[in-house]
Amino acid sequence: MARVTSTVWRGGAVCLVGALLLGLLLLPAAVAAPRVRLTMFIWAGANQGVVPREVVARYVRTHPHVEVEFWESNNTVTYPRMVAAKQANPNNPLIHFGYFNVDASNRGDVDDMWLPLDPARIPNMRAVHASLRRPGNRGIGYGISALGLMYNKDLVKDPPDSWTALWDPKWRGKVTFFDNNFFPLVLAARLNGGSERNIDPGFRIWAENAKNIRALVTSNDQLKNMLVSGEALLAPWFTSIWAFWAAEGAPLGFVNPKEGVIAFPIYLQIVKGSTPEQVRVAEEIINELLTTEHNARYARLTYSIPAIPGAPLSPTVEKILNPRLLDTAIWLDWATMAQQASVWRQRWEREVKSRL
Repeated sequence: MARVTSTVWRGGAVCLVGALLLGLLLLPAAVAAPRVRLTMFIWAGANQGVVPREVVARYVRTHPHVEVEFWESNNTVTYPRMVAAKQANPNNPLIHFGYFNVDASNRGDVDDMWLPLDPARIPNMRAVHASLRRPGNRGIGYGISALGLMYNKDLVKDPPDSWTALWDPKWRGKVTFFDNNFFPLVLAARLNGGSERNIDPGFRIWAENAKNIRALVTSNDQLKNMLVSGEALLAPWFTSIWAFWAAEGAPLGFVNPKEGVIAFPIYLQIVKGSTPEQVRVAEEIINELLTTEHNARYARLTYSIPAIPGAPLSPTVEKILNPRLLDTAIWLDWATMAQQASVWRQRWEREVKSRL
């Protein structure tokens, strides 16, 4: 009897093992999350990339299927490449999300570049100051920088205190600023009876004083090197980046013009053509960037005004860029500038650059 029992048990065991193996074979295989790759734009230098790199590094550690590549440059050079990529294939954007200044943001509105952001999926948007919201939620503010006059303090002992110095004959061959950048044109119009909607006075001023321009640059380092070397002496520039360069020891001074600094907001945007998976990742990273902690840290590192009211600033930052400066700042009509950019670019080439 024991022998029969043993035989029956062995047979049952074989059947049980077989059934288990068959069941394992029939179970669906574990599927790894599909890879999500996307490119984030950040500005080069001056601590601009510190906070986004930290936030993204923490995100990908907890989302190992996500890969974020950083495109580190400036909007003046990168944005035209984004437009070209969109024209070539609207479903394969060069950049998927990132930081864009007020000029690029408005040009993107004209070019239909941005996806609307959903506050339900990016709840920290609600904490951003109302002045930094965008029409249709096509992006969300992250802070404000300001533009004034930067100069070589070793060679300029009596720095100018007015925007008019840019086209004053006293500064022939000693002014530099970014190419394809129209706020010097608009300032010349505004201070000579025109405006963004009446730009002719600005073109007249710059056509008559084109020789003031030593060179039109395409990178931050190029502009910095021109002033440090003395090849140029004066440039319209950002308080935030000047402060970083000055702290490094560059012989550069800064003046807030008597007419007011130019308020220069910066935004976070997601680019049309991104896949739903890429959009989801971008939304989650943007939401994390918009915490008070990260917004305040970015502002302290970059000498800018945070987008979230009450985000703490350091005394050093407040001394360089006090939020009260915005009370008398010049707020340009960036939307009109974006709409006119193509026409103005052609006129600038013809009426000003041809005279350099």
